[in-house]
Amino acid sequence: MKRILLLLAVFVSATVTAQNAPDSLQGWKISGVTSLTLNQASFSNWTAGGENSVAVSALGKLFADYTNGNFSNNNALTLKYGMLKNESDKHARKSEDLIELISQFNQKFSKNWSATGQINFNTQFANGYNYPDDSTVISKFMSPAYLTIAPGLLYKPVEYFSILMTPITARTTFVLDQDLADVGAYGVDAATYDTIDGVRTKIEDGENMKIKVGAFVEFYFKKEIKTDLTLESRLNLFYNYLQDNNIPDDKLPLDMNWQTFVNYKLNSWLSANVFVHLAYMPGDVFIDRDVLSGKSKPVPNEKLQVLQTFGLGLAYNF
Repeated sequence: MKRILLLLAVFVSATVTAQNAPDSLQGWKISGVTSLTLNQASFSNWTAGGENSVAVSALGKLFADYTNGNFSNNNALTLKYGMLKNESDKHARKSEDLIELISQFNQKFSKNWSATGQINFNTQFANGYNYPDDSTVISKFMSPAYLTIAPGLLYKPVEYFSILMTPITARTTFVLDQDLADVGAYGVDAATYDTIDGVRTKIEDGENMKIKVGAFVEFYFKKEIKTDLTLESRLNLFYNYLQDNNIPDDKLPLDMNWQTFVNYKLNSWLSANVFVHLAYMPGDVFIDRDVLSGKSKPVPNEKLQVLQTFGLGLAYNF
């Protein structure tokens, strides 16, 4: 309930601020969308069956763009959080959780090309669990977190589409929770153990960060397809040059992240949106109770990860 009240407060304050903010401020252009979606289902003597449930999700997307001659700075902040409570569940479950900040600096040197530097950072708000086991924490704020620093060239033939290419990119994975770091969660090096007097004893802590160096390319598309219908899609690929023991020898050391957001503004206060997130990160591993207790070793996640959400509710676009 505290999280829901906090989300309501953030939504209201963001909306009020957006209404009072000018479209531009000394070269800055501010835009974005905030939404709050509530879903509820109730069944009583329903022949086809069903389970009572309630869900709430909040979304905030803020864009801040600065232009001064051939120099530009583009910033995008995405905040998403959702909770789902089924009647049979003892506690509410987290359904979505994302904090993502992308900042790009560009110095244009020709019509379509710019020297650029981009910083990507993402993590989550709250603990994640290995459902239906709601007592085993497998992720936390800053566990994991990902920071990508990508200097390179930006090709932008039209206003709504660009390609960022960087031959040398640094990507750091952070796992600040020591229990998760000790088992090698999210690809960091696990703790070292030994058996002393028949007792498994930790000799050295697991690493809290892991640095990768590789090539990075990002395709970005954002356009109002028709009046009040906006499509935003960001696909990035990272090829790791360094040896990663978490990736099987027959697998390509390539991380893929593809986020697509479609927002349809129904009127001033209502909108429908669809969010699809595809990820392939073979260096990540599955974490469960047995891994955390030391009974088994983490297994690389070689499968495509898919997240899809649909929302229809209170929203404000600015």
